[in-house]
Amino acid sequence: MGDEQIDTAADAGADGFDASRRRFLQGAAAGAVLLAALAGSRAWGRGRPEPLVRWTRELVDLNERVARGELAVTDWQARIERLNTSVAVDDLVAWLDIDRLVRAFRYPTRLADVADPLLPADLVSPGAHRAWFVRVFGMRRDGVIIPHVHNHMVSAHLVVSGAFRARTHDRLRDLDDAVVLRPSIDRRLARGDIISMSDRRDNQHWLVALEDRSLTFDVGVVDLAASWRYRLAANRYNMIFVDADAKPQADGLVVAPVMSFEACAAKYAGVGGAQV
Repeated sequence: MGDEQIDTAADAGADGFDASRRRFLQGAAAGAVLLAALAGSRAWGRGRPEPLVRWTRELVDLNERVARGELAVTDWQARIERLNTSVAVDDLVAWLDIDRLVRAFRYPTRLADVADPLLPADLVSPGAHRAWFVRVFGMRRDGVIIPHVHNHMVSAHLVVSGAFRARTHDRLRDLDDAVVLRPSIDRRLARGDIISMSDRRDNQHWLVALEDRSLTFDVGVVDLAASWRYRLAANRYNMIFVDADAKPQADGLVVAPVMSFEACAAKYAGVGGAQV
């Protein structure tokens, strides 16, 4: 995530666009997972339920195995989806203290506010691979995770509050200035629903919040060995922004031009334009 801290909503003012850009890029990006013991947490102060301890250990194991190349990216997708829907949403929200984390969210634009939950350090082996993160994204109604593809990364998005329209595409090939996409998912995600993405499946993703206080709990693993031949380089956050709403060709494929963050945020979230 870099040395800078994630900007809070208070940063949005005259420099609101720049603050929104930093929040989105740092939040949607990679970074080492934050690890800490929360002795004062109300959630953990009541004890540590064994199902949530087991969930944490399995989460760490899956992330470390895919990071080491011991697990195929599509296997990670299947297993993380199964794991993150194996516990009740209410229990996971309490375990990660999500309600407390999102109290500071002010949704100054249609881009996401972000915060990183903390995992108990004793559940992560010393010296473990840490090229993975857990993160909460929050949006007001009509908030957007703007369309993008990833290089060298897997991620999963579990809805823990509100609802989203999710649109994804399989990434078929790169051109010099565009990505060829095949539509894969276009559906409503309600609380408890999950989607995931990798080089091999649903690499392009684009989410629009359908309700106020729509939240996702995300898991991502970065700096993976390529399982697909990239022609386009991603930014430092493993992201390439694309115009996924481009008109489909006769064969149903979408040639999605690469966009700058500024252009993509302006088109899909109204940031930098009249609608924020």
